[in-house]
Amino acid sequence: MFYTTITMPLPTCPDFEVIKFSVTVEGGQAFDVPVKDAESIHIKIPENSKYVTTIHFKVHKDLKGFTYKQQVKKAGIVVKSREIELGDYEAKDEIYTKEFPEDTTPGGFLFRGQFPAVSTYCANGEELLVVEWVTEVTKK
Repeated sequence: MFYTTITMPLPTCPDFEVIKFSVTVEGGQAFDVPVKDAESIHIKIPENSKYVTTIHFKVHKDLKGFTYKQQVKKAGIVVKSREIELGDYEAKDEIYTKEFPEDTTPGGFLFRGQFPAVSTYCANGEELLVVEWVTEVTKK
């Protein structure tokens, strides 16, 4: 029911690298979404599910005001957008983690299906990386 598939190349950034996302769905079900060296990201989550996402990343250049912006669409219409302040990070050879606020997938047969999304990472007053991916909302 929860998995990812790999299908096309993802861009990279010399300042930082996203290693993976961990997704914990209500009821304690958890899965990892590999990002480093992945070709694409496709995530399936059941409808009406509350979930928490944690990003795991390495920093190669100091990042000030590191932010994550997300825009999700359905049939070309923006259905959700959010911006999450990740903080300031020093370049180190360790993996940092940051938990995002809880979110909920929509429910009902009209809201099932694929939702193309775009994640934008910004720091030091500039856009660093833009990644396209897909969330698929499935029947519970």
